[in-house]
Amino acid sequence: MINGSLARRYSQALFEIASETSLDSIDSDLRELAKLVEDNEEVRNVLLHPHISLSNKKSVMDKLLGKEFGETTRRFFYLLIDRKREYLLPIIQREFTRLADEARRIVEAKVVSAVELSASQLDNLNKAIAKMTGKDVRIVSEVRAELIGGVLIQVGDSVMDGTIAHALEKMRANLRKNSDKPQEVGVK
Repeated sequence: MINGSLARRYSQALFEIASETSLDSIDSDLRELAKLVEDNEEVRNVLLHPHISLSNKKSVMDKLLGKEFGETTRRFFYLLIDRKREYLLPIIQREFTRLADEARRIVEAKVVSAVELSASQLDNLNKAIAKMTGKDVRIVSEVRAELIGGVLIQVGDSVMDGTIAHALEKMRANLRKNSDKPQEVGVK
């Protein structure tokens, strides 16, 4: 809870700065930075190790970031290191992206299916969700074979479950509920 509110304050502050300068590039930098830390265990261990000095952490990150990252993102990340809040980076990144998407009128839709969806299927889903929400849509696609078939779509807090696994589970629940009642046999 405390980490969430801290992350929101940091992301809000960065968002205000980014709104005045370059929202898209800072959003992109922040995503890359969070992915770098998340995907690389060595980097994560260096950043989160309590006995490595702040200057050493910054020096390691400076070498890793190179010249690709913008100055605002770099300074923001060093501020997190100085305040020993680097562990908040993933939460800050998600919150910042949410704020940036709101400002750009973009909604993220998570689409989970049993098999990889074709480009035309994704395009049709994109158009349908855009019509439903009135916003531009960024689709994040995921494949999970256990769904058997169909799709599960999550847009914000709304979930539309059209998977076969969900339908089978509903059918199973109905059969169990109805099996407790005595069955009438014969014709009326």
